[in-house]
Amino acid sequence: MCNSEYKDLAESNNIHSVPKLIVMRKLALTGLLLLKLTMTDAQSLEPLDSVYLKALVAFNDHANGIKEQTWPGMTIGPFCIFRLGGPLFLMNHPHPPPDGKQLRDNIYMLKQEDLGIMGTSQTIIKDQLTAHNNYGQPHYISNNQFYAELFHELHHVYQRTFIDKLQFDNPAELLTYPEEYRNDAIKQYENELLLEMLSGPAAQFRTNLNMFFSCRKLRQEIIGSKYAGYEKHVESAEGPATYCEYLYMKQFATSMAEREFIHKRFFYSLIEPTYGREGLRNKHLLTGMIQCLILTKKLKNNWQTEYYKSGLTLNDFFFKKLDPVKVNVPALDSYEAKTKYFTVIAKEKHNQRLRDFDSQAGVKITLLFTSSPEFRGFDPMHAESLNDSLILHSTMLKLGKGDNSLSLANYPVVTLVNGQVWFVKKVIFYTREDAIQVNNNKIVFNDGNSRIEWRFIKQVKQGNEYIFTAE
Repeated sequence: MCNSEYKDLAESNNIHSVPKLIVMRKLALTGLLLLKLTMTDAQSLEPLDSVYLKALVAFNDHANGIKEQTWPGMTIGPFCIFRLGGPLFLMNHPHPPPDGKQLRDNIYMLKQEDLGIMGTSQTIIKDQLTAHNNYGQPHYISNNQFYAELFHELHHVYQRTFIDKLQFDNPAELLTYPEEYRNDAIKQYENELLLEMLSGPAAQFRTNLNMFFSCRKLRQEIIGSKYAGYEKHVESAEGPATYCEYLYMKQFATSMAEREFIHKRFFYSLIEPTYGREGLRNKHLLTGMIQCLILTKKLKNNWQTEYYKSGLTLNDFFFKKLDPVKVNVPALDSYEAKTKYFTVIAKEKHNQRLRDFDSQAGVKITLLFTSSPEFRGFDPMHAESLNDSLILHSTMLKLGKGDNSLSLANYPVVTLVNGQVWFVKKVIFYTREDAIQVNNNKIVFNDGNSRIEWRFIKQVKQGNEYIFTAE
């Protein structure tokens, strides 16, 4: 599919326009909100904080304005935006933390570090599941991209609060997903079929649907039902949320850069070649989104409510409603020639990243646990299995046990696990020797947004490595 066809695709699938806010009303609300800040508060804010705070009220209006058109029945729960080491702005929370500074009726300002909120996800704040996003990340091209991601997370809050039958994916299965060149080849062909079903000739829809169905059956024979099920569970929860993200971005994008972003993020990324586990989960966010767009195009009724009530995975619901038949999948020699070569390279990258990790400057710190600590959080999109037992976390890892805590943000750390990611036997990272303090059988590490406080029962130094044994 050529670039012009993708751009046409990005302009299709309109949702109805939502009423626009009067410009003066927006300015007045923003002015009142900012006036609530004391001079001391204002001085503590950076320009970036003010930019996203000013857009917060408009986002709430936009989200409420399009939710029914996007996903009938969707509710808008509490949400917050933040910058690591900076402020956190909480909105629509029925019971905000008492130390929050009220800026207006439903917006409160707190410190990110006090709540420990990290990443683009959902976290319970005062007994309420709350969507959140970090605007301090450098990749955003506009406010709309940032708030489209927050709308995505708000759909997850709706799912987790109201949709009992929906099954979410187990991130542990992502980390052991087979890296198999035949599977990669068929999946590449399969994803191209999906886009053809959405935007190609109507006369070819049934042919493409049958082939897509047959590719899925064939891949399940290669990777097994466990990993085929993992793919379905990613699509089932993340597909609808990404569908909401896409429609929000499409509705409010105004610049050429935003329109080009829509094309690349939601469509080109689907068929951009990747191998092994590289970008695997993101691809299935998009295959789920495309299936949602096809269902919207093909079905005139409220399929969203029927799907959530069905208890089926999104892919099974998709096939049930469109009724494909199995056909013979053609030989994919040209696809396999590429994947056979590049899948081997993808596997070697794991070994190279382990070598890079082990060659870092600084001292090596190892926390060795006699029993697995409580697993409090990680970023499955940026966790990588280096081998069967070592996992590299590059953006977030949280562990704890009683008063002991480990919270590393954007700090590379490797865990040695017992079978699955949740059962950690050892934590390894590198740092400056003066960044570690050891007092009264407690190791303390504080480096910006990364902190550790953990009591140990034994300490050993071996060359450049400090080993702390903890219960």
